[in-house]
Amino acid sequence: MASLLKSMTSNMQERKLIIISIAVTLFFSVIGIFWGILSDSSMIMFDGIYSLFSVALSGLSLIVLHQMSLQTERDEIRFPFGKAHFEPLLIVFKSLTLIGMCSYSMAGAVSDLLSGGAAVEPGPAILYAAISTMGCGVIAVLLRERNKRIGSPLLDAEKNQWLGDLLLSIGVLMGFTVAYQLEGTRWHSFTEYADPLMVLLASSVFIFLPLKSLFSAGKELMLVRIADNIAYPINQIATEYAKQLNSQYKLRMVAVGRELNIELNFFAADEVNINIAKMDEIRMAVAEAAELQNKKHWINVNFTAQTCWV
Repeated sequence: MASLLKSMTSNMQERKLIIISIAVTLFFSVIGIFWGILSDSSMIMFDGIYSLFSVALSGLSLIVLHQMSLQTERDEIRFPFGKAHFEPLLIVFKSLTLIGMCSYSMAGAVSDLLSGGAAVEPGPAILYAAISTMGCGVIAVLLRERNKRIGSPLLDAEKNQWLGDLLLSIGVLMGFTVAYQLEGTRWHSFTEYADPLMVLLASSVFIFLPLKSLFSAGKELMLVRIADNIAYPINQIATEYAKQLNSQYKLRMVAVGRELNIELNFFAADEVNINIAKMDEIRMAVAEAAELQNKKHWINVNFTAQTCWV
């Protein structure tokens, strides 16, 4: 009961944080697009359009969270192993979308550089970048700190989006500040290359954040071996009980979204007597270790007699 209540509270907090993220993102996307049009800056336009994409992707996250929280009879029939795979699927889609957008922006920036750059007034761009940097920093820190207690991959991906936008805003601020300093000097002609060059650099750097999320979620979908820091405490418990039962064991673990699937098989000698209470004791010990990782868990513990070994 306590575990269920904790899960419901975490889901409510998760939805609230995503809604806050959507509202702030929508605010910055509208400002960025209009400011980019008025200042004729591809860099600010890139920031605004990226934010608009983030709004759509965050909305999709809310839909997926709602679907994952539904537990109807029909859902149990259609998804007998649960809906944990919805989460890495969503992260893969979000990551591919952002990677595609960054790639498109990089191509546009290269085209602008080859055609002689673009004239942009640095003053308004610096003001926008300063506002955007502060806003992105506050939201990124908020999501990181709140997610320490929740442990949500979706919030982690959301945080990565804001970190990417923060890096983008810092790049805009630094680039246009340099361009402003160059005005009135013999290097003023280089200011026309500032805007497309910043788009190229920012999109090249930022593309690594969705790539990281893509690889992480892709591993989960392919059921790749979980990280050692999660596997170690559970493996220790399996080793201890194997010694007590004078048996060998085989442990399989995969993480899918926020769920941890554990299959523990003991190969015991014929004379070892295993009762239901002992099996429940092992399941409880494994469950306690899994809960420390902020993971829901499915645990299957089996015993096989020596004569059945293959």
